[in-house]
Amino acid sequence: MNELNMLRKKIDRIDQKILNSLAKRMMIVSKIGEYKRQKDISILDADRKSLVLDSWLSQGEALGLDQSLVKDIYNLLHAYALEQEKEVEK
Repeated sequence: MNELNMLRKKIDRIDQKILNSLAKRMMIVSKIGEYKRQKDISILDADRKSLVLDSWLSQGEALGLDQSLVKDIYNLLHAYALEQEKEVEK
């Protein structure tokens, strides 16, 4: 196996871990949505969103990640999570 294929295999393993983590995250999002519905809590918590994004940006910077990439990924995940929580309300 050549070096390129070996590197691609490493990426494939990392991608699988990312997908597994996303699936676990979305299961928890659904539980949060159900909890908020039961307690009549607003889906959007702007303060929490800001705190988490700041944390992501700080951690990403420490890891040498591009801040735009980190912000884009977080915003996409957050938007999808809000939609997932809304689905629980129905």
